[in-house]
Amino acid sequence: MRSNKKRIRVDYAPLNVAVSMECLTPLSPALQVYNSAIDEYEPDRSLTPSQFWPMIMANANDGSWHNQYANSILTQMKWYVDGVDITTLQDWTNLYEIDNTAGNYRGAITIKRNVLPTQTFSLHFEGVLTDPRLGTQITVKSDEIILSTEDSSEDAYSLSIGDDQIIQYNPFKDKLHLYNYKVAHGLITATSAAEAAATDENAYLRQIPVTLFKGDVAMQSGYTIKLFRVNGPNSFTELSAGSDEVVAITPTAITLDLRLVTKSDYLIKAIITDSERIAPQLQFSVNRVYQEYDCRPTNGTGINPGDIQRFDTVMCDSDGNVVECPANIIKIIWKTDSATITGQVHNEGQSTLFTIAKTGIGNRYDDDWLDIFVETEIKPMHKYAVDENGDFFTDENGNKFIFN
Repeated sequence: MRSNKKRIRVDYAPLNVAVSMECLTPLSPALQVYNSAIDEYEPDRSLTPSQFWPMIMANANDGSWHNQYANSILTQMKWYVDGVDITTLQDWTNLYEIDNTAGNYRGAITIKRNVLPTQTFSLHFEGVLTDPRLGTQITVKSDEIILSTEDSSEDAYSLSIGDDQIIQYNPFKDKLHLYNYKVAHGLITATSAAEAAATDENAYLRQIPVTLFKGDVAMQSGYTIKLFRVNGPNSFTELSAGSDEVVAITPTAITLDLRLVTKSDYLIKAIITDSERIAPQLQFSVNRVYQEYDCRPTNGTGINPGDIQRFDTVMCDSDGNVVECPANIIKIIWKTDSATITGQVHNEGQSTLFTIAKTGIGNRYDDDWLDIFVETEIKPMHKYAVDENGDFFTDENGNKFIFN
């Protein structure tokens, strides 16, 4: 007699999706300059169009999603101008094109329209991602970009950052994070030279250079820099140095602690002293990258009859390299299956030492076996340690503790 069937599925982690807007034409940005004396635009989009790309990043904590750039599977793509579907606006007819190819730039829009100094347009993108692992659809929406034009009767101000407008943080490549972990666990001795050597372009401590130009001349004074978190369309929260992930804000640089960010969009504004002009501004974003990896137990020796405890340690590799101190960035839970107990949890960490009797292993041929395995996932972003009243835990120097 055949029993009833019981269907089980692979338990996939949900997708983490981040949407960031990038200008693909740095010589033809969102801001134009109009010279009324000769009736010319710089740049002239009828000759050099502007192109904006809603970069869709998708990752899963369990490493089961293999296409980090997800634009190629976008459907139901729409661009909106001031909240209205651009395909319904007659004054935009033939002045834009949307990339419908199956590549990574799918969804990008090419703008051929020049904007009058008296006009501003707010553009954003919306689309749908289908996750075939879970059979779900995810609606994605980009931040807004503002198309505007300055009259060249006055020198135009512009902001620039000496970094990508889409900053990606990969904890697997963060040598500074690894250095701090080794010092904290007594694996190495702290030295300023080793810390400096670990602070490279992949470090969590990210200094983003900021430059304000008046015309084509970099300003040295006469302005202040403000940083805002973009919460949504026309919704911003000002950030100050020492709060959240912001380490420092100066007229020439913004420093962030990327350990405290999963995905966030920011707006920089330059407030010019004694000027009523609209503050020059620039958006950028930070995204955490979830890299594929593989973890496995390494102790392949058998169990002797008199053994009371069992020791094992995990080996982890990613992108063709051994991951050093994997517990630094990966949550590792040790488990065992036996003939009588399945899914027995022992401990968390790179290594395990457990009591064999706890596993339920027997002493006969049909039950004297044990399966040892680990369940893992990439640890999330760090958070501040607070008590039940929301007060921060700090060290003797007032530095706030973070954990993940």
